[in-house]
Amino acid sequence: MKQQKPVWVLIGNSMLNTRIDPAQLATLSGVPTKKIGKGGSQSALWFLFLKKIIVESGARPALVTIFFRDTDLTWPEIRMSGMNEPLVKELDGHAQPEWKQVFEEAKVLESGALGWIKHHLSPLFAPDELNATMRRQIQNRAFRATRLGTEAAGSERRMELNQRFGLEHLRRDLGSDFGEASSSTAIASDPGVYEDGPMTFDVSPEASFLPHMLKLAKEHGMVLHFHRIKRKPDADHLRRDLPAISSYMEALAIHLKEQGCLFTDETNDPSLVLDMYVDGDHISSQDEIQKQYLANFWARVSPVVTPILKPSVNASSPAP
Repeated sequence: MKQQKPVWVLIGNSMLNTRIDPAQLATLSGVPTKKIGKGGSQSALWFLFLKKIIVESGARPALVTIFFRDTDLTWPEIRMSGMNEPLVKELDGHAQPEWKQVFEEAKVLESGALGWIKHHLSPLFAPDELNATMRRQIQNRAFRATRLGTEAAGSERRMELNQRFGLEHLRRDLGSDFGEASSSTAIASDPGVYEDGPMTFDVSPEASFLPHMLKLAKEHGMVLHFHRIKRKPDADHLRRDLPAISSYMEALAIHLKEQGCLFTDETNDPSLVLDMYVDGDHISSQDEIQKQYLANFWARVSPVVTPILKPSVNASSPAP
């Protein structure tokens, strides 16, 4: 980041990774472009990417685009355990004052004493530092305890559960962030995990990392651009929001624009058809579909981002 000093940086998870090739986008935009994308990451890590990588690098890109789905931006708890813990530790997340403000002890205490203990011990005993032998012993005890009706040994039980919970058995309608395990199927829109997310937009700094990202960008002379991707559509190629999500998105868009941010939303684009999708909300890796998506994306965002990327260019086209 320090050496390349990109003008445009994109942040996200596999919603970004399966859609945008930064080299091809750099050719379209005419500015150096870089991507920070980690599958399975969510808003808490995106905040750390912004603060601990982009800001600390001193690169000062003119524009930072964040790819998101639905209520990602104000749902800090999602995917903040398990596989993301090592990266949180690497980026010193627990030590950040914003982290403590969002994940304050009051929320942890709601889950009782065990939640409080887990919260305070997790920074000291991150999953990547647990002894592998001890982990396996704990797992084997669990396998033995749950083998009711079978005489399967620990290793056999492990293989059985690995197979049962393999990717091929996951629901195809969920917004998966991993792999391209299945082909498109005509299924009804399902909010999936977002049923458990926030249904009202909250701008308070204790509720999410969004206010902290906005503050960082202002302090360091960067413009934030938030791009909402179209989740996997129905057979008629439409993606219908729940009424609560529609209200949430309206409030989010108004707030972002009031804060000087850019906002684009491809959800209602009929040209992003079902056949372009694979598992969950991922876009197919086929070259033709990748080119089609990138052309569509650039046509949508260029009127909005070009005045930031190239201030001397008069982008007279209306914002989408």
